[in-house]
Amino acid sequence: MRKKRNKIELSDIIVALTRIRSFFTKADSTDPTAIKNLIEYKRDLKGRFTYKWTELLFLRMDLNEVRAFLLHIKFVAARRVVIMREEILGFNKYELNTRFRINNDQMTNFTNVDNLQAQEVKASSQYQQLSGERQIVADINYPIEFLAFISLLSRLPLQWLLVPEPDLTWNTEHFVYLNDVSLHYSKQEFSAFLNGLDHNTHDVRAVTLTDLITKTKLYLRVEHLFGTLSIELCNTYASNQEYEMFIGLFQGERYCYGLMPTVIPSQINHTVVMRHVLSKRPVCYPIEFIVKPPSLY
Repeated sequence: MRKKRNKIELSDIIVALTRIRSFFTKADSTDPTAIKNLIEYKRDLKGRFTYKWTELLFLRMDLNEVRAFLLHIKFVAARRVVIMREEILGFNKYELNTRFRINNDQMTNFTNVDNLQAQEVKASSQYQQLSGERQIVADINYPIEFLAFISLLSRLPLQWLLVPEPDLTWNTEHFVYLNDVSLHYSKQEFSAFLNGLDHNTHDVRAVTLTDLITKTKLYLRVEHLFGTLSIELCNTYASNQEYEMFIGLFQGERYCYGLMPTVIPSQINHTVVMRHVLSKRPVCYPIEFIVKPPSLY
């Protein structure tokens, strides 16, 4: 009986993936009806987006598909519905509220897809007015720290949360606004930080390491998932020096080196995956992770 049910679930996922791919290859991305039809089937009887989007996990195995799907959703609020799913962020709405103290009403408004056309006109107007300043504060309805945190979790540039047609450029601006963990560049200090993380929880931290002599900064996305540490170098087009500094942090440690593609085709992040020093669990590799032998960059 269980075997039959699993087969049906896999079939449902395949149908859902086909639906997504059909949307970003055929549907009109400026048609509110097409977008609503795509996401409405994920609502429950009370209109909440609570159904599982398992197909998004499969979509993440190819960041090219994720990019095409998200860019095809020109209505920002509808794109946010997808981005804010647990399958993309790694955290559900309850965890965002209880662990990170993100306001429930704020999250609901952030993904409000009612009257899409009116929302887009408003958002576009705000963006144009502020285009001469920092583009990432285009949506004045949400604190920049909130937007930066969602950017960190989703591994998406901030523009993807704000404008219908974001640039295909990578940036690390969200690290500045989060100001989460700031350390001097030191293997000993960084190791102490990693070892101090609670290996029995799931968390994501924005870490900035600064070399006191060269002033070089490393922007690291550190995720610990119940004993597995994934440390991702997010510097824009990391230089040889930045790569060597990054790998130097793990000298003498047991780790797996690889690459993490992003939605920006030209940005592929150096990544180290390792077990927390106190963990006895097996290592759980990120879906996007591509194992590579460490070498000179």
